[in-house]
Amino acid sequence: MVKRVLVRSRNGNLILAVLGAVYALSAVAVLLWFVVDVWRAARLIDFLMQMALVASAACGIWFVSIALANLRDGQRSGATSKAASIHR
Repeated sequence: MVKRVLVRSRNGNLILAVLGAVYALSAVAVLLWFVVDVWRAARLIDFLMQMALVASAACGIWFVSIALANLRDGQRSGATSKAASIHR
């Protein structure tokens, strides 16, 4: 079962997309820096921290996908409601 997250305002969806992109990009940047920094001294805790950063990047991408889906749905329903109001 896929849960749907609805953000009804266009500005809210744009903010969600921007924050998700920043979240994902910063997680990837920290992951790359972390891997380069501890390349030879990788232990279990380092591996767990790397997986946490990968999960953070995935969450950021998920935020962006939610915002884009909401923006697409908002454009469709907006076009329908405008057409319906013209025909009244």
